[in-house]
Amino acid sequence: MEIYSLTTFYIVVIEVFLALSVVKVLRYSAIEKPAIGKATMIFFFWLIAVFILFGVFNILPENISSIALFSVILIGVAMSGLFFYLLKEEFLALPQEFLLLPQAFRMFFGAGFIIEAVYKIMPVNYGVIDGILHITTAFLSVTLAVYIARGCKCTKSIILVNIFGLLDIVVVAAGIAFVILADIGTNHNVFLAVFFAAPVFIWLHLISLYRVFTDKQNKLEVT
Repeated sequence: MEIYSLTTFYIVVIEVFLALSVVKVLRYSAIEKPAIGKATMIFFFWLIAVFILFGVFNILPENISSIALFSVILIGVAMSGLFFYLLKEEFLALPQEFLLLPQAFRMFFGAGFIIEAVYKIMPVNYGVIDGILHITTAFLSVTLAVYIARGCKCTKSIILVNIFGLLDIVVVAAGIAFVILADIGTNHNVFLAVFFAAPVFIWLHLISLYRVFTDKQNKLEVT
């Protein structure tokens, strides 16, 4: 129980730093006066709401089916898009490297999966595999961000890394709903990440891909 409390605290702390990181990168938006204050309120309202709903009150029914849980996760991701929509101008005006950099926090969540697997807080095989996938995504995203910042034209790499990152999250979410739900139940700290960190990473991937294709289209129109 003590280790479980520590890993829960670990997840909350990493999510706080993730929220701060996303707000911080918005300062580098091409918009003259990005809405930093609004972004801070949005992301911390979202984080606090997730902590209260899934950490304190645990609103997920104990007998929820795998299909129902996966549907709830998808609905949660879709609804979280509203928070990004409220800041769409700021995010769309970010350079590609700043859309990729927050993915670095995936390495901490990956490490958390592995730690929970070691202490049998979640199934070992699932925790290790998903932990490695998260760490790999984080490494690829940060490495690519550095190359882009140095002027490298890495369009194909941006597409591939974003797709890999998205598939990683789909595998994690599907695994929770269809593979390990019976082992962990609905009162597990992984859901704190499922309904905050995962949607943040997903929308950053989608915005990055959108920027790739819209920028490419704009270049074609100019030429």
